[in-house]
Amino acid sequence: MMNTLDLIYLQNPWFRDSSAIPQERHWPRRKLYDVLVKDLDNSRQALAITGLRRVGKSTLLKQLISHLLELHVAPKRILYFTFDQPAIAETTGTIEEVIRVYIESIVGATASQLSERVWIVLDEVQLIPLWQDILKRYYDVTDNIKFIITGSAALFLTSASKESLAGRLFQYTATPLTFTEYQQFAGDRDMVRFLEFGQYPELLTFTDRAKQIEYLRDAVVGRVLEIDIPKLFGVRKIVDFERLFWTLLPNCGQIIKTASFGAELGLKKSTLFKYLSILNQSLLTNTVTNMSGSFRSTSRLLRKIYPASSNFLSLSSESVSLGARAEIYVYMLLSQLNTPVYLYRKRDKEIDFVLPDKKLAVEVKFQSQVHASDLRTIRDVAAEKQYQSVIVTKDDDRVAAGIQFVSLANFEEWIVQR
Repeated sequence: MMNTLDLIYLQNPWFRDSSAIPQERHWPRRKLYDVLVKDLDNSRQALAITGLRRVGKSTLLKQLISHLLELHVAPKRILYFTFDQPAIAETTGTIEEVIRVYIESIVGATASQLSERVWIVLDEVQLIPLWQDILKRYYDVTDNIKFIITGSAALFLTSASKESLAGRLFQYTATPLTFTEYQQFAGDRDMVRFLEFGQYPELLTFTDRAKQIEYLRDAVVGRVLEIDIPKLFGVRKIVDFERLFWTLLPNCGQIIKTASFGAELGLKKSTLFKYLSILNQSLLTNTVTNMSGSFRSTSRLLRKIYPASSNFLSLSSESVSLGARAEIYVYMLLSQLNTPVYLYRKRDKEIDFVLPDKKLAVEVKFQSQVHASDLRTIRDVAAEKQYQSVIVTKDDDRVAAGIQFVSLANFEEWIVQR
């Protein structure tokens, strides 16, 4: 078995060959790349990138490393190490050993003796227990370590984890591709193809539908359900858990009444809430709760569950409409505004999304023609609460009767301006 120093050299070819800049430097760059570059040397806070498997977190890291190397940062001042390999022991001692060996054997110092900044880039760090305690200790010892870390599940599962790194870390989310990024990566403007199989960079390399489905099922969803969740959350009855996820898929965008839904699956209410929470923490799904009345009171009884990507609906055994896929994508864009997003349901009135802090009501109608009856609820509720009302359509961009119509293709640009 390789020792730690050998593993470090294997993952960092630029240590031996200064011209060995990662090939990812030539690949298309996500919008998040520009945000991260600004923080590479402007602050000492660690950078944390969370996101589902295969959304491109490792590629982002390699592109950041390429940026540093092209700025003529000494290669040995940049460490990359991924823990998502069979040969890596997933123990607290592993991360401690990697950092110690790198600083002592590659840089030739101790942490407290570092006279120049080093960048320590740790990929899939959530696999290592107590990783946050080790980073905190090094962070408090020296100003000359800049940590950049990624995780395929929520990195901060407990309040203790958050508190231990409070003020020491900036957190970012790498989402599936947006439509703008898809156009850049694929050179294609087909919204339907994007909603079906266009949100994962590697997925764009497949043209065969069977291969696309296999990739989504095995490399993305399957890895989380079968490996990450049992390992990180200790779920034993994985069959029940997987059945819950696959049952949720064709029901996305519909109100889930947890009592009856749990009964249909043979799950106790407490177990259902626990499993839904784990799905959210694993980043496979998002839960949107109901907000009605004063718009400041929520109901735990009414909720919608959205998968993290509209592409996941391609795995459903039941037929799912393009409208449902569009609704998932709209939620993904709204969630990036870093403000609470709710659904609105009161008696027979329902609106897909309301954002109280933005005074915004959004209804998704992925169709060429929007009928007057489709506008009644959002117009009435928005007028009562003095919200801006927005209808996301298939191909209509205009303002009519005080309502903003925005095509799905242009909604990303529109929402960025909010």
